[in-house]
Amino acid sequence: MKRVILNGVLAAAITVIGTAMTGGAAIADGYDDTGAVYISGMANYTFLERDRISNNGANYQLGLGYNFPRNFAGELNVSPNSFKIDGSGASEKLNAISLDVLYKFLPVTSVIRPYALLGGGRMTDEVGGHGPNNTQWLAEAGGGALIGLGDQTGSTRLQFRTEAKYRREFISNAEFIPHNPGDVIVSVGLNLMFGAPTPPPAAAAPPPSPPPPPPPPPPPPPPPPPLDSDGDGVPDSIDQCPNTPKGDRVDAVGCTIKDEIKLDRVHFATDSAELLPDSVETLNYGIATLKRYPQMVIEVRGHTDSTGSKQHNQVLSQRRAESVMQYLQEHGVTNTMTAKGYGQELPIASNATREGRQANRRVNLRIVGGP
Repeated sequence: MKRVILNGVLAAAITVIGTAMTGGAAIADGYDDTGAVYISGMANYTFLERDRISNNGANYQLGLGYNFPRNFAGELNVSPNSFKIDGSGASEKLNAISLDVLYKFLPVTSVIRPYALLGGGRMTDEVGGHGPNNTQWLAEAGGGALIGLGDQTGSTRLQFRTEAKYRREFISNAEFIPHNPGDVIVSVGLNLMFGAPTPPPAAAAPPPSPPPPPPPPPPPPPPPPPLDSDGDGVPDSIDQCPNTPKGDRVDAVGCTIKDEIKLDRVHFATDSAELLPDSVETLNYGIATLKRYPQMVIEVRGHTDSTGSKQHNQVLSQRRAESVMQYLQEHGVTNTMTAKGYGQELPIASNATREGRQANRRVNLRIVGGP
């Protein structure tokens, strides 16, 4: 039966706490009672051991306490209680003095602080007023809650207190007193605090986070495309034929290609297929033109003047054509190419003059296939 009553009291205390947490008007902001002294006054109702000869009853308890850091409190309590004995008009007096330790569960800044209680002391158990005065040890344990009322920031503060505990008296072989009786005591009352509240410890500020790295600079804008006024794919800066008709196939300098790419300044050593250094510029022009049209099929044609025998000139022109084709291939030209010497058979100028003979000594690139 006492367990049922104790559970009911604890449920009521939880209800009071819940009501306070959800909007009780008298509840103040969070407080910290560390270092404060307090006086406690509570009204008790005691459910006595069923084997006692006296009845349950209401009494009171007075206490003096001190709040230790952190979450602990110690208090000295005095309970001068008296309970009526059935049918006799006499009373059983249970006068207890106990030293209790409280442990408060929630952080110091909480308005409502449930606590656990554990303690011990001495109790005088006197039956009827004429029997022996039995003084024995006691132990007690329980729990409760403290709720701040009103302003909790000043040096004097008030708290509502509710508590339930089990007290055991260690006594044996005493007349009219059961062996080691245990009583349940439920209490409500107030704590009056003295002493300025200690502000709760401030949380350490997190270290500042490093600033984010600056964004990478935007990539530079692409250079503008070179100007090509006639749209032949050759920039105006090197276009030697700036008004080429639209759609014409052009060489590396923007001039229309018909059926032949002329290499006007390819020179060889006398009676040899060895290319002279002054031929490089003209050959590079031919390379650039062929790379624009890698699908063109080319016949590299070699020609000579009429100096010497026809047979000799035929062999010399073939060797010179092969020498030019090899140079083109070594410098990245991938077109399909063949080399053919025509000797002195196809002159373009008179062999009677020095200038004419020089013009006839030539190598050209004939377009024989492809787009």
